[in-house]
Amino acid sequence: MKDGEQIPPPPNSKQHLPVGSLVSPPGGNKKPLILIGVLLFLIGGGIFVGSMIGESEEKVSAGEKKVEAPKLKPRPKPRKKEKTTERPDRESEMVELSKENRSDFPDNIGKWVRLQGKVETGNEDGVLEFEEPVGMSGQLVRGSAAHLSGQIVKVIGWMVSEERIQIEGIFEITTIDPVDLLPPKDIYTIADAEQLIALRNTRATFKGKVGNVRVSGDEKNLFLVFEGESHEFIGSGDINKLKEVEVTEDTLKKLIGKTIKLKGKLSYEKQEKKDRIFINFNDKDAYEILD
Repeated sequence: MKDGEQIPPPPNSKQHLPVGSLVSPPGGNKKPLILIGVLLFLIGGGIFVGSMIGESEEKVSAGEKKVEAPKLKPRPKPRKKEKTTERPDRESEMVELSKENRSDFPDNIGKWVRLQGKVETGNEDGVLEFEEPVGMSGQLVRGSAAHLSGQIVKVIGWMVSEERIQIEGIFEITTIDPVDLLPPKDIYTIADAEQLIALRNTRATFKGKVGNVRVSGDEKNLFLVFEGESHEFIGSGDINKLKEVEVTEDTLKKLIGKTIKLKGKLSYEKQEKKDRIFINFNDKDAYEILD
């Protein structure tokens, strides 16, 4: 064989093609791998950010669901005002109505009156339903009557009908302490504490058993301390004035254990433990021994 000649392959022999390696040779080009890594990072980051945004949107929407729009108060219903006659200048010129003179109601329709009764219910719309007089109702032209439920009241108003009175406003209504409606007594006892308080600054006669006699803290008065549980009932006399009528501490001590009747001006003092009711006297004739 001459130099430079190629030897042909033997017959029926398979020609082997060169196989390329999938792995980049050392020191080969790394750019494709870097690009693939960057793409994978961007895709993963996008998925993560998307999921975070989705979660925060869900939280915001959940929070929005919890916040309810403020409910607007319904507008008050317009109140019909009946046309009235001219109001008298003085209350004494108005007839006083109550359950005691129900038969006079028809004669006073279309007139200004003073009505006393017990409110069963009152509402925001100014409607009063009376327990007494039975079947009576009232309508405030303005203002709420919700706070009047269960109260005894005196109202000034215009009689629309036998069972309905129109009242201009809340200033025409006066609430009454039930104690003020109790009939006066000739003699009061420890059972009448609330009524005695209501009667303060007036004169009354009190009957009770003397439990003790002592001098007041300022040493200006002598105290007759009566037996009593709910309040302190004290007959109080000015020491100097009692001396003028020959009544001393020793004189009053002879009353301990005895039931007496004492006349005087009532006063009241609020205390931390027991409130005090005073029967103030300055004369020997103010008290009388009963037993």
